[in-house]
Amino acid sequence: MSITIAVIEVQPEFVSYLTELINSDPDLLLVGTAANGHQGRKLIQEVDADIYLLDLALPDLSGLDLLSEITSFRPKSNAMIISSFDDEINILSAIERGAAGYLLKSTEPVAFISALHDLYAGASPLSPVVAKKLLHVVRKQGAEKKREPVPVKRETFPVSEMLTERECQVLRQLALGLAFLEIAANLSISSHTVAQHVRNIYRKLGVGSRGKAVYEATKLGLLQE
Repeated sequence: MSITIAVIEVQPEFVSYLTELINSDPDLLLVGTAANGHQGRKLIQEVDADIYLLDLALPDLSGLDLLSEITSFRPKSNAMIISSFDDEINILSAIERGAAGYLLKSTEPVAFISALHDLYAGASPLSPVVAKKLLHVVRKQGAEKKREPVPVKRETFPVSEMLTERECQVLRQLALGLAFLEIAANLSISSHTVAQHVRNIYRKLGVGSRGKAVYEATKLGLLQE
């Protein structure tokens, strides 16, 4: 069964690029496109896609507001931001609104295709630049809130035993924004094994996305070598 993808993107040339990219993979199927926010809203209502690719810079509606509509109206779908914006405000706002991934438009084609498969498999793909900025922000926030830690719902483990050594290795790779296939190659394991480790990490940390996993792990000191 194909992974269905809907695209909400204002730039015609980038829509053409994404169409060609998606059509190049037999496991992916483009099921709809929209060129602005109002068309995007109609697309969300009429097309139940596995993945919605969303540009934040829409001419008529807030991309972030439309993101909230996707996560609300299509809770079983994944919304991934495709943007030229790599500033901390947009990145954090998108994650807070429920984005399951955030890729810059400059992402290489092979990495983009890999990110779509990873997203469908349960990961939260981030461009390396985005991941580094997110890591910087959460570390800064962690330092500022050190005296008032936020309670986190998770399984009860001593910090030293919360994650296995391999899970920590996978988490460090996730923090760098690497895709499952890249992590698998770096650690000499299969992408299926990487996905299983990621599910375990999310469960133990009580989170549902890469960004939140990095945030919680940073607070707990689990990303230190």
